[in-house]
Amino acid sequence: MKIQFETDFIIRHVFQPVYTLGGRLLAVDMQSRFNSQDGALAMPTEIGVNLLSAAQKAALFYEQLALIEARADWFIMHQVLLTINVDDAQARLLLQDNELRQRLRRQPFIVIEISESFPRLSDGKNNETIRRLSENFTLWLDDFGSGQATLTPLYDGLFRYVKIDKRFYWRLFSHPGSDTVLDSLLRNINLLCKGIIVSGIENKAYFNHLDRAGVLGLQGFLWPAVDAERLDTLRIIPTEFITAGSPDNK
Repeated sequence: MKIQFETDFIIRHVFQPVYTLGGRLLAVDMQSRFNSQDGALAMPTEIGVNLLSAAQKAALFYEQLALIEARADWFIMHQVLLTINVDDAQARLLLQDNELRQRLRRQPFIVIEISESFPRLSDGKNNETIRRLSENFTLWLDDFGSGQATLTPLYDGLFRYVKIDKRFYWRLFSHPGSDTVLDSLLRNINLLCKGIIVSGIENKAYFNHLDRAGVLGLQGFLWPAVDAERLDTLRIIPTEFITAGSPDNK
């Protein structure tokens, strides 16, 4: 997809892996990368998406869905989930467009993800948009701990899984006594959802800190995103899990 700001940008779609503590590929997070046409500039995804008009966001979502549908057999065969993060405009599009909603629901591996910055998230089930998303799709919460919402939506049971914000995890990691704080946090959040994924695993130190923690999955730049043609490479168990002696690898 080509987008024109002050210069022309090309949007390409990549997939970042989410691994279980045993090294199995649990899910891939579909992300859109904004690069200038000459390849000299890269724009952060959050900024690029926020600059898009409602029509452009809709076009982006349809492009993502077409790519996903073309790879549907792969996800079903290997039992891998796929997460798509949506903002308020894209969420309303999903709920208003019945044909689009049905296309998504025909793909059982698709997960809809919203960030903690989603408008009025703290209203929980009183937020009609979020409540309807939860009723129609498997819904995950991203960026938990970024400080922009309360626990109300978790108490309301709106989210299947919760992703811990990477910066929040980094702060906990560097804090004295972080093990006790992290264990308590994970234990309490696990009571409110089906499982926790920790984002921000950028190095082996962050990984080693969690290799026995009560989390479902790990995600971060330690395992780079790939394009659609290289999805199979993500099914190879990363060396970190092998050297850690994870139960799945014994």
